[in-house]
Amino acid sequence: MPVRTTTPVGAPIWIDLASSDVDRSKEFYAAVFGWTFETAGPEYGGYVNAFCNGKPVAGLMFNDPQWNSPDGWTTYLHTADITATLDKAIAAGAGTCADGAKPMEVKDKGWMGLFADPTGAFVGLWQPTGHRGFEVVNE
Repeated sequence: MPVRTTTPVGAPIWIDLASSDVDRSKEFYAAVFGWTFETAGPEYGGYVNAFCNGKPVAGLMFNDPQWNSPDGWTTYLHTADITATLDKAIAAGAGTCADGAKPMEVKDKGWMGLFADPTGAFVGLWQPTGHRGFEVVNE
């Protein structure tokens, strides 16, 4: 199993699924990929981490109807300066998501941001502080 401990800037570093039925999603990905799951705890809003052979590979969260967004996966790209990257994306024509163009701190883990490219596709950004992203690649 190829394990990655560092991620080049600009490369995918994390993925997560916003699902209207997290329990059913967990059952599906456990059956298909053999993933196991662990809830991060109430301080992380019920976020669920997925593991392959004990290594982090993805996250799952409840898709809040207020988001007015379909269930789906988001890919996060590694950035060393999330504020600068969001500013560059907006200057290039990106639309903002969530709380405008402000990055959100995930306590003890890192900083996340979201934007939409000019065609409306969502892009996630991740600046790690304690969470290095997925560790299993090409599996």
